[in-house]
Amino acid sequence: MGLVNTALHIGRSALATYQSAMQVLGNNVSNAGNPDYTRQTSGLSAVHGPALPEGFQPGAGVALTELKRNLDESLENRLRAAIGNLESTSTVQRSIGRVEAYFDETTGASISSQLTEFFNSFDAVQNDPTDLGLRDIALANGAQLASSLSTLRADLKNLGDEIDGQIAELVTEADRLADQIAELNGEIGTAQAGRPGTAHALQDQRDTLLRELSELFDINVRHQSDGTINVYIGSEPLIMGGVSRGLTTEETVDGRFARTVIQFADSGSPVAVRGGQIEGLITSRDEHAYGRLDAIDELATALIFEVNRVHADGQGLAGFTDVTATYDVKDTAAALNSPDTGLPSSPENGSFFIAVTDDATGTVVAYQINVDLDGIDDDTTLESLAADISDTVDGVTASITADGRLQFQADVGLSFTFGHDGEQFRQDTASLLAALGINTFFDGRGAADIAVNQALSGSPSMLAASMVNLQGDGSNAGRLASVSAAASDLLSGSSVTEGYARIANDVAVAGANALDDFEATDAVLTALRTQKESISGVNLDEEAIQLLKFERAYQGAARYVVTVDRMLAELLALVR
Repeated sequence: MGLVNTALHIGRSALATYQSAMQVLGNNVSNAGNPDYTRQTSGLSAVHGPALPEGFQPGAGVALTELKRNLDESLENRLRAAIGNLESTSTVQRSIGRVEAYFDETTGASISSQLTEFFNSFDAVQNDPTDLGLRDIALANGAQLASSLSTLRADLKNLGDEIDGQIAELVTEADRLADQIAELNGEIGTAQAGRPGTAHALQDQRDTLLRELSELFDINVRHQSDGTINVYIGSEPLIMGGVSRGLTTEETVDGRFARTVIQFADSGSPVAVRGGQIEGLITSRDEHAYGRLDAIDELATALIFEVNRVHADGQGLAGFTDVTATYDVKDTAAALNSPDTGLPSSPENGSFFIAVTDDATGTVVAYQINVDLDGIDDDTTLESLAADISDTVDGVTASITADGRLQFQADVGLSFTFGHDGEQFRQDTASLLAALGINTFFDGRGAADIAVNQALSGSPSMLAASMVNLQGDGSNAGRLASVSAAASDLLSGSSVTEGYARIANDVAVAGANALDDFEATDAVLTALRTQKESISGVNLDEEAIQLLKFERAYQGAARYVVTVDRMLAELLALVR
């Protein structure tokens, strides 16, 4: 009877085992369309049993001893890293695409063509300096160029602000995901306590959340013996078992821009983010948005200074009776080349000329004003400069306004001009007039506030087209036109037009590189997903083969049980 009972046990174990195996298989088939499901495989093992009368031990049937998740942890780590890289490069590519649109000559600011039109308009004034219409066009082109530079800078600033706001939103999402992963960690640890392989559905949910978290930044996952995981950002832990340290943000200001920085909520220590959308946003904000503002400001500052330096040496159709500098000096007692003045550009050791004209007789008397900025003894300050002009120049008084700007006032019946001695051109070798903003074309210190000098906007006759204050002379307008190709120390020896071309070219190169990076990371991720699918994905053809195999095994076991039952009935009949 013992052998008969063993035979029945073999059949019963086979029926139960293959029934469970088909249930596992059915679960695989039902999740064939679930991209987050990991295929499970039944582990079947032979059961040890009593010996036969002949002494052999064939076994006591089959048992389901393992439920395996078909997952390669090494591949999963690489997949998460690839997801983060793709999200980072994709984010950068989208951002640089918007920056490229700002520089597009057909749909964007069109600054390259506006620079050309602006400097060409001075050529037209040179050919006919008495035509007020041509002067108006030059002023209008200058105003349009200034507006476009300001708009371009504002667009980049707004893009940086927008990106910075997105960082805070994604950190909130990352903190939520970390909390959910920690919660699942606790559930998995409890479910698998002494019973490994019992929380596969929870592990699939956790892996899904880990992939979502890796879209935001790069993470390192370390598996523990109890089925839980620890998650690290770089070398810093974020999740330990069932506890998340939490993530938060803080706004910092670097003097010009407010930036969102990421911190661990429990300690306030900074998070070293790598990969993912957040890294892509940080790169886009700091390099492609805020980072290009310096180049635009540098270009605008060079444009202002180089045009003003030439314009300040010229004369309009009439002289000044009074003029006030556009730039204020913070410390009027400081040397004019000192940073304490707060001037956008520093004057140099040199001199400039003031030519005073008697309006009744046309007599011109010129005065040379020396600017001592050699660093020896007493250098020129705004206060000493105003006193020197008032003492030296007959008929013109220099003073300092309440807000620190130099002001000239001619006596009644007199007017004054700059850049000549009545007979020949005399350059301002100190670049003082441009530094203080006297007889200049542009106002402003950079792209944010560049504008045409208000004194010119309503008086095109004051456009300084002449070099020696002669009617019909347009030679200074020609010098203004040549500024487009003149090397500027403020642009490392490049001209204004070359400086803008370099900026636009850098943007185009960055856009091409961002596209290449995106395509490369996309190819890597596609290959890894294909590998993962071959290991973890459900293949319905393979499952159909397994189904047929288990079905046949189940049928065989059922027939075996029926046969054993018949043998038992015959044995009982003999006993009766």
